[in-house]
This record gives sequence, C-alpha cells and structure tokens, in this order.
Amino acid sequence: MILHITRVIGLDAHVGFLHEMTPSKNSLAYDLQEPFRFLVDLAVISLVENGAMESKDFIRTENYNLRLKPTGARKIVNEFSNMLNKKVSYQGKESTWSYVIFLKVRELAHYLTSKKEKLDFVKPEYEIERIDSYAIRQKILNISYVDWKKLGFSKGTLHYMKQNAKSDKPFTLNAHVLERVNKWEALVSGQK
Repeated sequence: MILHITRVIGLDAHVGFLHEMTPSKNSLAYDLQEPFRFLVDLAVISLVENGAMESKDFIRTENYNLRLKPTGARKIVNEFSNMLNKKVSYQGKESTWSYVIFLKVRELAHYLTSKKEKLDFVKPEYEIERIDSYAIRQKILNISYVDWKKLGFSKGTLHYMKQNAKSDKPFTLNAHVLERVNKWEALVSGQK
C-alpha cells in the first residue's frame, strides 16, 4: 500500500532515509511504514485476543520456529485491512488510517519539493479504547441482581456480564448496556 502511495504522489520508492538503498529494495516505502507499524501490532493483538488465530494457522519448522500458514497470513492481512479502514481523528477531521498515511506521504513530498517549510512526521496519536477495563469489570461484579433489574435488564444479562468480568478474556459491551452500568454507579454513589 505505501509503495503504491509513494508512486501516486511521485516519489521514488527506492530512495530512502533509514533503510539501505539498493535497486532491489523500496527503501522509502520501508521508511514510511515505520511510524505506522503499530497498526499491524494492533491487528495481531486483536486476532489473538478474539481467539481467531488457531494452531492450524501455524507450522513449526525443523528449527522449532513458528511460521504462518496461508490461512493465518490471510487472517492477519484481513484484520490489517480492517485497521486501515478504521476511523481516527486526525487534524480535526475523521479519516481512515489509510488516508492518514496518504496525507503523511504527501506531506513528505511537499517538504522535499519545498512546498512546505516544516515537516511534522510524528506518527498520529492512537488510543486503544478498551471497554473491558479493570474499573468496568469491578462495576459489573459489584452490581446486585436487584439493582440491575431496576435498571430494566434481565438477570441473565448480568449473569453473562459477570462471567465475562471474572475471566481474563477481553469482552465488549453494547453502548446502552455500558450507559446503564455507569447509570447504576451514579445511582449508588448518590445514595451514599
């Protein structure tokens, strides 16, 4: 993808700054991927946390190294593609990560051609928003079934939420459920 963007913008992908320049390497593309390498890490972490990676997605080599099979590689590529299409706030606007990468490469091109005097090539900030934080887990574990029913939810919903909160695995909550968990906390703290 970054190689394609460098070509679209008109940069020579072989002329890099950090990686060795040889005719067989796209050094600039390798340089430009560095600030965004964390997106691949997030994709892999997401797959592992969701239990999507299986032992059949790997092969053990004769040196006891693990290598991805095509099935595992496809999963990572698909998840990475999802990451590139995720919305992020950048320069006061909602953009996808792929568009942010395009903007940063274009910014470099403008700097190199003196259309821009300053280059701000700091990677954009990215916050991982986890719903299943320790605080949320504790709130769920502290809610009584009576209080939960007063908020309009069934006992079964709270039961499954408590099971998730007790486990080490990540979980998500629907927005309306999270809102009621926080509403419960406000009600309880207002009674004290």
